[in-house]
Amino acid sequence: MKATVAIFGRVSSDQQDFQRQINDLQKVAAKLNYDVVTVITEKISGAKTNEERRGVQQLLDGARKGLFKKVMVTEVSRLGRSTIETLKLIEELHKLGVSIYLQDLNAETLNEKGETSFQTEIMLHMLSLFSKNERRNLISRIRSGMQTAKANQVHCGRPLGTVEQKEEFLSKYPKVVEGLKKGFSVRECVKLYDTSLATVAKIRKILYADSQQLAA
Repeated sequence: MKATVAIFGRVSSDQQDFQRQINDLQKVAAKLNYDVVTVITEKISGAKTNEERRGVQQLLDGARKGLFKKVMVTEVSRLGRSTIETLKLIEELHKLGVSIYLQDLNAETLNEKGETSFQTEIMLHMLSLFSKNERRNLISRIRSGMQTAKANQVHCGRPLGTVEQKEEFLSKYPKVVEGLKKGFSVRECVKLYDTSLATVAKIRKILYADSQQLAA
């Protein structure tokens, strides 16, 4: 039985073309006797979050529905430029039992038993290290910017005197909301969705208050 696969291509801007990626992967799929069930493309910066990328969301939706068992990309950077977001995407696909074929390495991230290969373990370890460094640099830049703004008496954050609506706040964290509704604990959601403890606790408080109002 042929393996069902999704081909995924990405370029960063409208001026670039992803067709060469698609053509190359289609040739590889034919050679490996794969059944290409969908081709997903996007023109967006790989530095965007997974939630902001329609192509990634389409890919995850197809994986959850079991439409394919493999994702083919020319190289790991096509999945994203942010190591944090890329690592999250790979881990989520793996949880769904979907392997990733990397053309430049001529290798898959999962074997036939659904286990990560030694080569994959090294790659994921490196991505984890890069993501930690990326987080550290991001936090450092944010703190530096806030200190500079404070020194210049510039207010940071939401405009003074305004309050963010509950619905608007919850819409920023759909996965956390879904996880809490499924019965996951606050700490489980922190680990699963890479969100701060304070944020998850706030979301849970809002959901609990809403449920209490409905029950009243």
